[in-house]
Amino acid sequence: MKKKLPLLIGLVCLLIVLGVLYAAVSKKEAAENSEPETTAEEKNKDIISIPEGVSITEITARRNMASSEISAREPYDLGDSVMKIYLDKDSYFIEGYESYALADSMSEYINGFYSLYSVNELAEHDELAVYGLDDPIADFNISYDNGSTLDFAVGNKTADGYGYYAKTSDSDSVYVVNNSFTEKYFYGLNDLLDKSLQEINYSEICLVSVTDNVSGENLLITYPDSAESSQTKDANGNTLTTLIMSEPISGLSVYPYNLETTIFSGKSNLRLVDIVDTDPDDMSAYGLNAPRYKFIFGDTENTLSLEIGSPADDNHSYCRLPDSNIVYTIQNIGYEPVINYNIYEFVERFVDLQYRRYISEADIESSDGAKYTLTFGEDTVNQENVDNRVAILNGNEYERTEISDFYQLLAGITFERIDENAKPSGEPELVITYKLLDGSVKKDAYYSYDANYYTVAKNDEPTGLIVSKSYVSRMLNKAAELTAQ
Repeated sequence: MKKKLPLLIGLVCLLIVLGVLYAAVSKKEAAENSEPETTAEEKNKDIISIPEGVSITEITARRNMASSEISAREPYDLGDSVMKIYLDKDSYFIEGYESYALADSMSEYINGFYSLYSVNELAEHDELAVYGLDDPIADFNISYDNGSTLDFAVGNKTADGYGYYAKTSDSDSVYVVNNSFTEKYFYGLNDLLDKSLQEINYSEICLVSVTDNVSGENLLITYPDSAESSQTKDANGNTLTTLIMSEPISGLSVYPYNLETTIFSGKSNLRLVDIVDTDPDDMSAYGLNAPRYKFIFGDTENTLSLEIGSPADDNHSYCRLPDSNIVYTIQNIGYEPVINYNIYEFVERFVDLQYRRYISEADIESSDGAKYTLTFGEDTVNQENVDNRVAILNGNEYERTEISDFYQLLAGITFERIDENAKPSGEPELVITYKLLDGSVKKDAYYSYDANYYTVAKNDEPTGLIVSKSYVSRMLNKAAELTAQ
């Protein structure tokens, strides 16, 4: 037994050593596989957290314009250093601007005083001046309907530029808040007052009016808003929205998709940029006592009107909405295509596209003595806007299919270009007069331009439209062919 005792003692010691080693290894592995403990400074911390059901009743925002640490967004506009927002009967108002509509961003602004967290809390810190919190960029006094209040201040940007230092009245700590959370606190009138323009469906545009007070032109472009001009059928019977120009060249056809790619090509930039003045004593300071341009755009439901004043800088102009005293700036690239248009770019090249379903009579008279009178009989089977009236040309009756080639040539007379300097002289070589069912009369007179082309006057007014003589000859030959049968 005595010989076995040392052996047993040795085994016990070995087991103890192995146990210690196992515990050490296990502890090391556990440490390596676990997440490191986050320090207090690295934890996200709520610095504004308002209980559910509590509402903000008032916010007083003060801004320090002298600070050089302000973000790229310039929030403190119109010279206001203090802005007060208050709740009245479930709606928020900006004091002094109660009559102005608020933008959707007001909700974002208000919500910023319900909840906010920081990415870093400095419980121990230097003097507040080090963080710009002795003279903050912005500070706020917030009142809630449970009787509580909170003071909140935003100081300098952090050295890395990714956040701002901030402080609340209920803590001695200094906090760091990311730029994305801080931006809303810099909102001013330009962000909170509504600057939206009336939305227009440019694919259904039915009215365009542009008044140019610079050149003296009263109406550059006008498309009447009427059922007759806005709905037509293409060759396949599909409904098209078609506009008939009344100025400066009457009777030309225009489709909205042509306008979208030309005079409305800047529509994505046609928006209000900044509020400059909410109630100026003298609109002449902005050139809005006699605006340079007046625009009216209308679709089938809404109308947008806009007045453009003098230039604000190289890229912007002053503007206002009719019956409003607010002066805004607008980007020039948004409206410049509307005034720098070229008619030839967007009109369909028909001299006078008259759909036969609107015509009671068409008279054609050539200088060589040829005369043709086209009338239509009673319409008894007109369905889905298809004109099935019997056509009568110089006393002879023709079914729709029999006269369609001639009428397509007549309605399809096109111009090849526009020469604004072309002035009709002498007697016309061809006159086409349309008498419409609504009682109106359209007269197109073709004068010789040169050996190959005519220039057209519509209702005795020069248009500058240049038309091929050979095309007109084809139409006249077809009329002669029909009447000779």
